[in-house]
Order: sequence, then structure tokens, then C-alpha cells
Amino acid sequence: MSSPVLGFDLVRLPAGDSAAEVLLRALECGPREIDVLAAHHDAAARAEAWRTVRRAASAVPVITDVLDQVAAGLADGAFADELTGPRLEKGVVRVLQGSPIADADALVRLVHHDVFDWTWSAPLDGGPRLRTESAGRAADVLADAAVSAYLGERLPDGVRRVLASPYLHAARDLAPLPTTPEDLGPAQEGVRAVLDRLARLDGTDRACLRAVSDSHRPSGGDWASAVHDASWAVHLSGRVRTAAVAQLLAVRAFRAGGLDVADGASGLWNVVSGVVHAEVVADLLSSDARAVLLRPWEAAFGDA
Repeated sequence: MSSPVLGFDLVRLPAGDSAAEVLLRALECGPREIDVLAAHHDAAARAEAWRTVRRAASAVPVITDVLDQVAAGLADGAFADELTGPRLEKGVVRVLQGSPIADADALVRLVHHDVFDWTWSAPLDGGPRLRTESAGRAADVLADAAVSAYLGERLPDGVRRVLASPYLHAARDLAPLPTTPEDLGPAQEGVRAVLDRLARLDGTDRACLRAVSDSHRPSGGDWASAVHDASWAVHLSGRVRTAAVAQLLAVRAFRAGGLDVADGASGLWNVVSGVVHAEVVADLLSSDARAVLLRPWEAAFGDA
């Protein structure tokens, strides 16, 4: 799951910014943080909580299934009287608000195998990759907290507390997360400027961004091609983790700037995510592709 796609899920969830914070913590972890997190692992409590998580997760509508149902309804005229024009668009936005792309298991895999990839040993003679018990427990603590925020009110309060408490207690013994990490790539000043502007939006700024999102519809054609180019540049330059940090910070700034779940579902995240991705590889991306990704932002604010 790419970081822009993960961001799209998180900005459409009520507690998505909390999940983003946990994942940022995971990306910042080193050996000391692993020891602190692992010390708060409670195997028995989490095993019981995960039985409830499994039931809750199975009831979450997957976005692809829901959109297939909407497409089928449109094809057979089921929505002809109720949802036309703007009303149809609002209906689709409501679908997107409640239908994530990923699921709890994907989030667990992300933490254990992608974010914590450095904790696994290289396989020897075709054998399995191995890691320390502490690394596995620390990853559990982080993944549980992320799932707690990701599923949110779909879980009983008590289960959310069981999943999140080990992380929250461990965080007291860890250094605060930096508000503006230093390592945001060679073009980090551009990333910082976008994140700072996003976090400080006022009512006029939000109205401008919403209007631009409605008029530009960043989702296909030149925009999709430019996103593809930026994603390749991220991959080929080895900036996958840098891009992930930038996108997760953008999720937090999105919410801090007063943008909400409906904004995330309506397409505004595409504008933000595209600008952030372009800035992470601003030194590598072609001027044409960068111009396409920055165009909505510049239309709203007059600068990058």
C-alpha cells in the first residue's frame, strides 16, 4: 500500500490523524524505542481484544465492493429518482467516507513488514527471515494502537483502550515526536512550506482549496501520469520512507487545518497528496509533471 493511498484512507477516518501519529512513531523507531515499546506488550489482553477486532473488521465495507454495488445500481437505474447530478456526487462521497481501501490486517502487515523491515534478518540458505522477540512485541504495540484508531467507533470503548493503552503508556517514556522532522529529502524546504500552509488554513483558504478541488478534479489524465512519475521518482531515489513521513505529516496537517472527513472523500486529498509527493522529489521530477501536480495548489494560493 503506497503512502498516498494510506493517506487517502486516514483522512477519511474520524481518528485517522491519530493512526498517522502512531505510524510516524513507528517510522522514527530505533533500538531504544523498540525496548520501551516491547516492555508494555500484553499478550493475553491483546489476544482477547483481537477476537473483537476480527468481528468488527469483517463488517467493514470494502471500498471496491461498495463501488461495484453503486455501479451496478447506476447501470440498472436503481438510483435514477434519488441520486442525480449533485445528489449523486454527495452519495458517492458518503460511500467513500465509510469504505476504507485497506483493512486491519493490512495495517498490521505494514507495521511489521514494511515500517519495521530493518528489524528482520536476511534469510540464510533459503531459510526464513528472523527478528528478535522485542522487535515483534514492539511492532504489535504499534500496530494495535494504529488499528484502534483505524477502526475507531466500530470497536467497543474497552477494546480500543486495551489496544491503545500499551502504546500510550510507552509514549510517556519516549521523546516527543518532532513536529517538523529534519529528514524530508533534498527538497525538504518545499515540503515544509506545504505542510505549514496546510496546518494553518483559515476559512478562506479552505474555501479556495475546496473550490479548486471541485473544478480541477485531480484524478485522471495528466494528473495521474504526473503522480505515476512522482511515485517512480520516490521509488528509484530510495525515498520511500521519506515520502511516507511526508504523507503522514500531511494527514495530520490536513486535520489541523480544519479539513474534515468529507473533504478527504471528495477529492481534496488528491490535491494535497500530489503536491507533497511532488515536493519530496522536486529535484528529480520533470518540470512538466511538477507543474501538473502543483497547479491546483497554485490556483488556490498563488504559490507552491
